[in-house]
Amino acid sequence: MNNLKRKRKKTLSPRLRYPLRKSISIIGLMGSGKTTVGVRLARRLNLTFVDSDHEIEAAAGHSVTEIFEKFGEDDFRKGERRVINRLITQDEKIVLGTGGGAFMDEKTRGRLKAKSIVIWLKVDVDLLVERTSKRDTRPLLRKGNPRKILQKLTDDRYPIYKEAHITVESGHGPHDKVVNDIIWKLNKYLAIEKKKYQKRMARQRAKMNNAQKQEANNGSARDTKN
Repeated sequence: MNNLKRKRKKTLSPRLRYPLRKSISIIGLMGSGKTTVGVRLARRLNLTFVDSDHEIEAAAGHSVTEIFEKFGEDDFRKGERRVINRLITQDEKIVLGTGGGAFMDEKTRGRLKAKSIVIWLKVDVDLLVERTSKRDTRPLLRKGNPRKILQKLTDDRYPIYKEAHITVESGHGPHDKVVNDIIWKLNKYLAIEKKKYQKRMARQRAKMNNAQKQEANNGSARDTKN
């Protein structure tokens, strides 16, 4: 009976147990499911999902492909940096889906880590090849053999992606399972952050109390001399 109850409990969709103080940013390679999973996650958390590439296109008046072709990757990254910074520093909390190369930019990575909770959707190369082959809208995959390009991207980017606050494996299973995994890990992460926050506040209060006591002692010493 107890085993049955535990099994049923595990099948229920988890809920976020702690308030979000920051937006959520999702990183990963093209084909990792950032948009599909991000939309579902935002719905579950009652937040708005925002795609950084769409925001960049709206700001530039060009598609991502056109920006790459006309202005080059450097200009694209500069625009991406400005747009992402604006999105994660606004008052409204969001779920942000980022482009595959966004986290590789040192300044963008620093802002994402400081101003949002970064979640990496990790996917193996075979699945990435399968998913990306269904769409011909990937500028980086037009430069040669898609599998070789994706393999090189995983070799180059995965060591950097490991800096994300949370890593979730995204495989062949249903997207809702990935969302459940994210929320489970978010709860663990937020619980740890809450404890860190409480300890930090306790240290600050202790510091203030010590300063007040020191000031009171100094005042008493002055009164005694007078």
